[in-house]
Amino acid sequence: MVDRRFWVADGRQADFEAVFGREGIWRDFLKRAPGYAETDVESESPAERRYRVRDFWSWHRNFELFRERFAAEYERFERLLSTEGLIERQQFVGAYYEEKGGDGDEFVPG
Repeated sequence: MVDRRFWVADGRQADFEAVFGREGIWRDFLKRAPGYAETDVESESPAERRYRVRDFWSWHRNFELFRERFAAEYERFERLLSTEGLIERQQFVGAYYEEKGGDGDEFVPG
């Protein structure tokens, strides 16, 4: 899992949710990569316009491989978020993988 936090520009929450939502361009982009499973988007604090975006992959290295393979497109997407005024800032929370033999709720840093 790749876990990130975003602070969305005032009045742009609906736009952010459209980009990262179920039918958004972020999911369409990730679907091009082997090992992509799903994305979970959650509003952590509506007052602060803070969202949590978690991308799930079948193997902990798939996201790094995706970023290598689609580096130029990924960089353009990141720039677009900022230049369009969609986000004020973002934070990489971490990359985690499910520990084998666990009950499914045990994630360790990648």
